[in-house]
Amino acid sequence: MNKNNWFIFFTIFIFAFAANYALAQVNDAGVWASINVEKKINSKVALQLSEEVRFNENVSEVGTAFTEIGANYKLSKYIAVGVSYRFIQKRKVDDFYSFRHRYNVDVAFKYKYKKLSMSLRERLQTQYANVNSSEDGKVATRYLRNKLTLKYNLERKYTPFVAGELFYQLTNVEGNEFDNVRYTVGVDYEINKKVSLELFYLINKEFNTNNPVTDYVSGFGFTYTF
Repeated sequence: MNKNNWFIFFTIFIFAFAANYALAQVNDAGVWASINVEKKINSKVALQLSEEVRFNENVSEVGTAFTEIGANYKLSKYIAVGVSYRFIQKRKVDDFYSFRHRYNVDVAFKYKYKKLSMSLRERLQTQYANVNSSEDGKVATRYLRNKLTLKYNLERKYTPFVAGELFYQLTNVEGNEFDNVRYTVGVDYEINKKVSLELFYLINKEFNTNNPVTDYVSGFGFTYTF
């Protein structure tokens, strides 16, 4: 099997995997779509801008839309740090949208061995919701998010990956604990030197909470780098 056929096979696998879960016991099915722009200032510093829309309720409505800006800095070959701000519009049960402000601080550790690369990202997430319309709007909710990603470089253009992420509460008055896990499988495709496409399928599962929800999400994102 040549490398082009590997890419086709892997893409079919992702969507077959998605279809299988769509026919299973599904709490919700969604689609996430994003457009991302990255500006490399130099070999160490890069700026990012992202626009994303997330459809839920079995892809029948826009559940979340957000704009995110951020910056990354490479401390060394293996370690990078980053900060970002996300302005979120999230749909409520009354069909109105709440406004949320999220701040992220990241530390990422990367290691590459031949065609296999591994990254571990530690994220401190702080979010404020309904700042001007709620008595609790100025009270932050915080999470520590641990994400492990494995990538395998089939060739220059195609890079399949798998990832797992755990969410740990930091502001739960009843006691901090893990309450969410996310599994992702996907592939990155380099269209040209500046434009790339990411296709993925993920399962997002809540636990240690009342009425936990499991989401089955197909997604894609375009990234332009200059």
